[in-house]
Amino acid sequence: MNKVRPPSLAARSAYVRSLYRAPGLRVRIGRRPCGWPLPGRSIVLLSACNPSGVRLPDGVNAHRMGLLEDALRNVPHLMGEGRLGQWSEALFAAAMPLAPACRLARRFGQNAVVALRPGRAAFLVWLA
Repeated sequence: MNKVRPPSLAARSAYVRSLYRAPGLRVRIGRRPCGWPLPGRSIVLLSACNPSGVRLPDGVNAHRMGLLEDALRNVPHLMGEGRLGQWSEALFAAAMPLAPACRLARRFGQNAVVALRPGRAAFLVWLA
């Protein structure tokens, strides 16, 4: 179930329209972040929920997020969420370089991560 899939047009649209937030941070794809709550040159927003875009039960997603948090134990991070309308998904805002964040997200079957760099607009990195 951790297979990364190429993004559909609907998935691309959902990522772009979503609001991503964590304590001290609010951002949308293509816009500069409002706030910068973690030290470092970059922040990556990543999740372990709903691998390959397949909806899992809340308890399973919570367990997966616990595993991801364990993997981030030596990385400054904050719990956050991505939200589009009534839908939301838990995520972590992690102060880490993009390449290791992408490897970690792939391990959890994620299709994309949101990358933030100081003074620049947020952008998606597709993992397929």
